[in-house]
Amino acid sequence: MKRRGFTLIELMVVIAIIIILAAIAIPNYLTMTARAKKSRVASDFAALATALETFRTDWGEYPVSSKAALVAADPGYLELTGTSTTGKNIPGNTTAAGDKGGIVYMTDNILNSMTNPYDSTLPYKYTGVAAGSGVLASWTLSCETKDTTNPYWVRRDTITNLSSASDEP
Repeated sequence: MKRRGFTLIELMVVIAIIIILAAIAIPNYLTMTARAKKSRVASDFAALATALETFRTDWGEYPVSSKAALVAADPGYLELTGTSTTGKNIPGNTTAAGDKGGIVYMTDNILNSMTNPYDSTLPYKYTGVAAGSGVLASWTLSCETKDTTNPYWVRRDTITNLSSASDEP
């Protein structure tokens, strides 16, 4: 006698195998997307940190920010893109190395592509902290994650002023 299909037991075994594979794959997928978002933020912050440190090397301080968000109308954004009309990085000013202002540290399209992977409506935030003389001596980058266990990703950098030669490392 020829069989024309699968028995109920065979179908149940196949379905059980599929359920077991899904139970293994779904949690791995969820942690993979969380790791990808974290890597995206770390990569964006590293690129921004490089631009901020390069800006400081040229101008002696970090760009000023009034909106605490990296958006096109922010002075810090304009300083990094070389399109500022006020501040340090303007065509009339000269860097410590003698270069003329209007230097592009990051292009508009790169800065605009840096969106928060956790929520694209929440921009990355940049704040500069002034030292006693008003010069911005440190910066903080942050973004909201909307995660209850880890609600923010933050990257900071602070310059320590050495008071004497004995303080050198």
